[in-house]
Formats: sequence, C-alpha cells, structure tokens
Amino acid sequence: MKQTLRLVAAFLVAAVSLGFGQPQARAADGPAIWEMRGPSSNIMLLGSVHLLRESDYPLPDNIARAMERAECLVFELDMDDLDPVMSQTLFQNLGRVPDGTSLPEILGADNYAVASGKSRELGIELDLLSEFKPWFAALTIMNLQLMRLGFVPQLGLDQQLAAAAVSAGKEVTGLETLEFQIELFDGMPDPVQVQLLMQTLHEADLLENQMGLLVGAWRDGKTDVLARELGRNFSEYPELYRSLVTERNASWANQLIEMGNGDRECLVVVGALHLVGKGSLIDLLRDKGAQVVRW
Repeated sequence: MKQTLRLVAAFLVAAVSLGFGQPQARAADGPAIWEMRGPSSNIMLLGSVHLLRESDYPLPDNIARAMERAECLVFELDMDDLDPVMSQTLFQNLGRVPDGTSLPEILGADNYAVASGKSRELGIELDLLSEFKPWFAALTIMNLQLMRLGFVPQLGLDQQLAAAAVSAGKEVTGLETLEFQIELFDGMPDPVQVQLLMQTLHEADLLENQMGLLVGAWRDGKTDVLARELGRNFSEYPELYRSLVTERNASWANQLIEMGNGDRECLVVVGALHLVGKGSLIDLLRDKGAQVVRW
C-alpha cells in the first residue's frame, strides 16, 4: 500500500484532498475545474488541497474566476458550520481505544517497539497516544509532520474558500458529515489500521517530497500525475478503495445530479482523488447523462 494509505488518510481528514477527472497530460492555467451544465444550472467541480503553505499563495487565477461566478459553495463538509472544539472532541472520542485495551496491545510488542523508535526520531513520544487507536495515532503523526513542513489547515483551500464565501454572503453547504468521515477510518479492521500506522512511520522521510510533487501537480492541473501518484496502489486494496472512494462518489453523484436540476451556479470543492481514476465522480456524472466538460 506504501504511500497510498498515508496520503489518503491525510487527504480525507485534515491534509490534502485532490480531485481527478479523465487523466490528461496537459497543464492548465491552474487546478483542474470541470463544469456540469444543466438546463438552468451550472455546477463547477474543483479538486481541493486541505492544507497548503504560505508559499502556495496567491492561488491560481482560475480559482478566483470560479469563486466570482459561484452563487453557492459545496464542500465535503459544511465548512461554515464546523465547530473546531466539537470536531476535535468527536475525533478524540471515536479515536479512543475501548476500555481494557491500549495501542501497545493492538500493535503487539514487536510493532510497538519499532513504532516507538520511529516516532521518537520524529520528535513524537508514542506513549502519549497509548489510549488511542492506530488510525488516530497515524493521522496525528501525519498532521504534526505536515504542520512542521508548513502545511496548515488555516491555509487550506477549503477553509480559504469557505471564509471568502461567507464574507461575500454566498451559501455554504456540505455533502456529508464529519462523523461519517471519521467512521471511514474507525471502521477499518485492526490489521489495516496497524499497517497504516507502521507505514506512516516508515515513510516519514518521503512526505516532504511527495507533498511537494502533489501540490505542484494540483496547481498546474496535471491530473495524470495526480492520478498516477494517488491511485497506483489501490488495486491491491479494492475494499478500501470502495469504502473511501467509490461509494462516496456514488452518493455525491446523486446529490450533484439533483443540484443540477436547479437553477443556480455553484462551485463544488472535493478531494482530488474523487475526480479521477476508476469510478471517478466525473465518470459517474457522465454515466448518468450529465454533460461534464473541463475548463
């Protein structure tokens, strides 16, 4: 699974969500944006990066153009209604191990010894996470690493666009709940959670280069690079791909088709993994008869 689990976890919860459509080798004047045109509506779809660095600003011009046109913005989550304190509490409550067990017990003695050493090299004491499940520990370590590299949620595309939308008096809505997103990880079998944590630690030194590659490809609209880097290993884990990507795309496609039956112009901002590759949101919309074209 290598970097796939680590990156997907970061992309879905707090780091980077990128969007894909049909792989294309050309670069655009900014991130890839598609339009789904209805009789009286226009739905724009943009792949998002949930954490960015100061050096990633200013944003490409095509994002500003899409924002200017949009009457409403739709994110994976309803960004303007998220309470940071309540979100963190929910995250910790679901991430806590059941009474009578601990992270060392779930990992086993050998894995825990290795994980403790690797995390200590990163400046993180794994013992502080002993009351939490492996997926929670993995995401916590990833997010700490990303923040040390300058990737912070406050600079992420979703938060920036949501704040701009609220300031402009535009409606902001979401496609799913935070509880649902967290349960995608909490529902992973223990062996998969353990693998996620161990590979996160083993590949820690690759994170900076990988993130730089992905953000650069996102910014230049190189969907072929994004598709290759994020999707190459999912063939080994079809059940994981189904729960994290395929099933959610199917749900979102139905919601967007219904939205397209309206009379508004909206900007939909979702993770890039959802807009390219097998079972992409773009393909599902086209299969349902929608006219979807790339800018």
